[in-house]
Amino acid sequence: MALFNYATKETTVKVVYYGPGLSGKTTNLQYLHSRLSPMKRGKLLSLATEADRTLFFDLLPVDIGKIRDFSLRFQLYTVPGQVRYNATRRLVLKGADAVIFVADSQREMREQNIESLNNMHENLIANNINPDDIPLLFQYNKRDLPNILSIDELNNDLNENGKYEYIEAVAIDGSGVEDSLRHITKLAIDDIEKKQSSKLQPIEEVFETTIESGPEPIIESSMYEYPEIEQTIYRPIEAKEVPIQKTSEKETPLPREVVVKEVREVPVIPEEKLDLIISSLNEIVHNLTEIKNTLKDAKKEQKETNVLLRDMRNYFDKMKAKKSWFRF
Repeated sequence: MALFNYATKETTVKVVYYGPGLSGKTTNLQYLHSRLSPMKRGKLLSLATEADRTLFFDLLPVDIGKIRDFSLRFQLYTVPGQVRYNATRRLVLKGADAVIFVADSQREMREQNIESLNNMHENLIANNINPDDIPLLFQYNKRDLPNILSIDELNNDLNENGKYEYIEAVAIDGSGVEDSLRHITKLAIDDIEKKQSSKLQPIEEVFETTIESGPEPIIESSMYEYPEIEQTIYRPIEAKEVPIQKTSEKETPLPREVVVKEVREVPVIPEEKLDLIISSLNEIVHNLTEIKNTLKDAKKEQKETNVLLRDMRNYFDKMKAKKSWFRF
């Protein structure tokens, strides 16, 4: 949900770009970063791997207007497309106010699109977000490539009955990227107005009106271009209630229940290391089980040996008794 911070007079809205791996989510943010006015955007953060360009998330804070006296800030995130990073996708999706689903129009990506959409619904539900209530926009990317799915096919697969609006895009050259951002911000603001019953001021234009040299080129990144850094996640800590300022009778008061959340950086163990630790623990448990069984067998053999020794002792005692009798 949107956060109203009375300390900074700021409202933060979270938009998540979701979709299969390499569908164009990171390219969207890279293009927007090159097009947005430096006065309106923050720093673009990105981590990459060999298989997928986004490991954790890209974050692009965008100042875009005001709600009454509160600055309106949009935070744009992307999620990793690979299945093995599902825990990270779920974490990034937590608290989302709107979603842009970036679908890959290539015919061979049809199953991946459907799988990613189903995964998004599962992760929304896991975060206590109703998939039917959150503002959603479909972006059908890579429309410039050959052998692509038609719009009707994409809608049949992903957007049943045309419930949600969609935009065709070629993210690599920026076609449809800005339109997607403008449209999702409008949907998100309308949703906030509906939920908060607060009339918003007009949104300021955030894109530069003139660009002499054109947008910056999109650069494919790899994990070797970044120095090694400790992987971290951000989690909200205990919420704090902030006193509500008094408003005049003519003004519409903002909601009284306001949550201000802080973030704290904590280290997280990579999934590869977790898998290695789990594998080692399983091996230790297996070895302990084998040792237990071996000790059990040894105990059984010792018991049988004791019985045999007792029988032998009884036999020798009898022999000794017979020898004494003959001597008598």
